[in-house]
Amino acid sequence: MMLSRARRNKSPVVSTSLGPKLRFLAASILISAAAVSASGQSIQEGQALFGTKCYSCHNIGSGDKQGPDLKGVTTRRTKDWLVEFINTPAAVNARGDQVASQLFKKFSPTVMPDQALTPLQIDSILMVIDDLTTKNQVFVPAGAKLSRAIVPADINGGWQFFTGKARLQNGGSACLSCHSIKGVGLFGGGTLGPDLTGVSLKYRDPELIAILQNPNFPTMSSIFGAQPLTSEEIVQLFALFQNAKVTNPMPPVQAGVTTLDPKFFVIGVVSMLLVLALLNLAWRNRSHGVREELVRRATQ
Repeated sequence: MMLSRARRNKSPVVSTSLGPKLRFLAASILISAAAVSASGQSIQEGQALFGTKCYSCHNIGSGDKQGPDLKGVTTRRTKDWLVEFINTPAAVNARGDQVASQLFKKFSPTVMPDQALTPLQIDSILMVIDDLTTKNQVFVPAGAKLSRAIVPADINGGWQFFTGKARLQNGGSACLSCHSIKGVGLFGGGTLGPDLTGVSLKYRDPELIAILQNPNFPTMSSIFGAQPLTSEEIVQLFALFQNAKVTNPMPPVQAGVTTLDPKFFVIGVVSMLLVLALLNLAWRNRSHGVREELVRRATQ
């Protein structure tokens, strides 16, 4: 009876002593789980942001593109510097920052535009860079895939969109306005952007698809930001660029470089000679009537 009472008396003491510890442990587990969940959500948001805002010009672990590979950048630069540079790169360069100046020179003529990102968005992007750097992995955008498989007819469809013979559904400008591609015609295409004959050599497939989905180059983003390409247009333009790579092989170092077509030189020389001939003819005849009058008076 005494033993039973003693046991009953001790039980609440044991329960009371373990209760706070168990509650603390449970709270710690919940806090850790919440932190892991928040971290995962932040990384997921960062991956989406990097894919739409950064991937056109930057890789993580796959080498330089229009801008530097960002693998390890969170260990090479302070967070304050990164936040300021991401927001206003031109301003950082203008004040004489040595690192910014080196980057602007190395990747000229590409100029990184200011990014309208919140501090939390920048944090999530930096978290992705740090996470992939630690894991020694490369960034591949989740949505960088075609909506369907390519068929041979897509090549001609892409050509129609490129040249403007078929209008883009959302009203964007034809690629020909700024770019050229081999075989586009006697006068070629625009020269504001690079020649796209070898663009499939310059970029990996996921990179090229991501650029078509979310072109973050300043001029392209101003045109296609509110008038994006449809998934079908992306498929057909991608098919055109893939075919151009096959039919016009070139070294990767030349892919995407704007070059002067020799036809322009020939056309320019011929045009100049024609203009000079017309000017010469006009110049010779400008005083014809005056000379005739002088000759007539001299012979009288």
